[in-house]
Amino acid sequence: MTEAGEDLAALLAGQEPQGLPERGDLLEGHIISIDSSGMIVDLGLKRDGVVMRSDLERLHPEEAQFQVGDPIAVMVIAPVDSDGNLLVSVAQARESSDWIEARRLMEADEILEAAPSGYNKGGLIVPFGRLQGFVPASHLSNLPRGLEEEERMSRLADMVGTAMPFKIIEVDPQRRRLVLSERKAVRQWRQDKKKELIESLKEGEVRTGVVTSLREFGAFVDIGGADGLIHISEIDWRRIEDPGKMLSV
Repeated sequence: MTEAGEDLAALLAGQEPQGLPERGDLLEGHIISIDSSGMIVDLGLKRDGVVMRSDLERLHPEEAQFQVGDPIAVMVIAPVDSDGNLLVSVAQARESSDWIEARRLMEADEILEAAPSGYNKGGLIVPFGRLQGFVPASHLSNLPRGLEEEERMSRLADMVGTAMPFKIIEVDPQRRRLVLSERKAVRQWRQDKKKELIESLKEGEVRTGVVTSLREFGAFVDIGGADGLIHISEIDWRRIEDPGKMLSV
């Protein structure tokens, strides 16, 4: 079982309802009937839970294979509707586990990889389980400010369908806000890459790099994630006054 699954199970176990359940409660029960209008779930209460067909249609087809007797987690959406039914949702209960996983990733400061599924003027839309996350344009490293609207939208469109690294920076289930940042993920990836590279370097080994900048005292060279300095005295056997006469960016 995943950490998110364990957290959800713990939440369910610790939520023994006293009297009527409340909206948003997570409950566990067993399916006692399935028909064209939905299904009925025995929750161990005075009333059984009713899952509407429209709720089941929100699930992916492979997730909607239910049989009578199956254990199932549901979320209360209406303790008492106009007909006196206890309405519950399978889809929202499963979304809850996605919110738990999103919060875990954010608190662990982990990087996830996902492919944006769409975009709008404000940024990218990224699927996360059954949820949709949003990446503001200001959190995209390859989208500079000041672009013309047409160029901006074209660049956003080009990112759709391409796997990218992200960090989750805001999780708010009540407001249904899941905000991600590609810029912060790239920054952390570069820092991790630099650390790995430096730890792998051995004195005397030969590395190939690219000159990134020149200074009067030498040249900085990117050797695959970290910049190394070649002092002016090490650029050539002869004494030189200007690194730019021997190297170029």
